[in-house]
Amino acid sequence: MGIVLPTQRIDTGELLQHVSRVVYRGEPLYYGRDGTNRYDAPTQNYGVLYVGRDLPTALMESVFHKHQWDRDSKRSIALAEVQSRLVRAVGVVGDLQLADLTAEGVMAGYFGLTLEQLASRDYTHTQQVSAQVYAMLDADSVPLFDGVLYPSRNNYPSASIALFERAQGKVKVVDDIDLPEHVDWPGFVEKYQIGVELDPGPRARKR
Repeated sequence: MGIVLPTQRIDTGELLQHVSRVVYRGEPLYYGRDGTNRYDAPTQNYGVLYVGRDLPTALMESVFHKHQWDRDSKRSIALAEVQSRLVRAVGVVGDLQLADLTAEGVMAGYFGLTLEQLASRDYTHTQQVSAQVYAMLDADSVPLFDGVLYPSRNNYPSASIALFERAQGKVKVVDDIDLPEHVDWPGFVEKYQIGVELDPGPRARKR
């Protein structure tokens, strides 16, 4: 491979954000293994947790990740959906070493991927990248990376983090915040022009 895979460190004391549902309040962080997300393990042999360094990126990569922004000019979410969500404030308690996939030339020069493959909703290529990074070891056979830092498809040029389950001892939940109560929620709604709609109820929907 033509270049060295660069590392991005997330220092102890930093705060990350994970969007979840209120039913999981107080529960341990969940590292998914079902293979349905962009940097999941293709053989489901390890779990992955997706976090952002800011609320907009965490929301765009979770709640709004399937929204067709280029086809639907009406950006809306039901109030009930907003009320069902919480933001898990994830504290970093041990330095995280991430493979930096946002660095110039990495995707093409190291992994041989095109922009189309990187941004595709077919996750075959990105999951293969996840597996390659997960398997990388140092000279003492110690895993090199706790996860990957990758370009946010839905909030570019921001970056998201896919954290491998083996790094779970380096992070912990420090607070669970209802999404409507999050200090950055009003700013997100305004900047991204999100309409929060009331459920019209069965009577209003019936014609």
